[in-house]
Amino acid sequence: METVGDTQAAGNGDGARARILDAAEAVFAERGYAGATTREIAARAGIGKRMLFYYFPSKDAVYRAVLERVLGGMVAIHQQFRTRPGEVGLAEAMEGITHFVAGNLPGFTVCMREIIDGGPHLRELADRHLAPLFAGGAAEVRLNMDRGVFREGDPMHVLLNVGGITLFYFLNVPLLRLLWNRDPLAAATLSERAAAVRDCLMYGLAGPAARGGTSS
Repeated sequence: METVGDTQAAGNGDGARARILDAAEAVFAERGYAGATTREIAARAGIGKRMLFYYFPSKDAVYRAVLERVLGGMVAIHQQFRTRPGEVGLAEAMEGITHFVAGNLPGFTVCMREIIDGGPHLRELADRHLAPLFAGGAAEVRLNMDRGVFREGDPMHVLLNVGGITLFYFLNVPLLRLLWNRDPLAAATLSERAAAVRDCLMYGLAGPAARGGTSS
């Protein structure tokens, strides 16, 4: 039976697809892939199950689209700042990732679970998104090392440190809500977190030219 949501969705394809993915992110993050159902995803999106299958042929297709959307957003952040000078581009990329993940926490959770579990889409995601991202990032880090902007070392360790210190915070949000007397996702807290991440990495990574800056 067609619902009002179905009728609206049919006339607004991009909006309906985004609503389905938003709902799917939440359901997959809460229940995992096995526990999620297309019925619940459709209900949260405000459409009928038949309309969900109009946009995505299977639960797996929805899941894959969730992963693609989150990783695509993170790659776009890297592309946005890759032409900036070494320490500036790195600092702005870390701040951009911090705010992006905060605004896409369910999707980020789904991606992390796929990585931790060595899920069925990990190889494809690595080949299409993560390998090019790491290769480009490593080349930029190496260039800055050669210029004396960053300290000498293995670029892969640098990238892992950037990802670890930036992203691990968000895996601890449920715990931080119990331990901290503030909201870890509040705008002020996120701004402080982005500055702390930048200072921690830059003072450990950057050469003397970048050490005179202060947190903004």
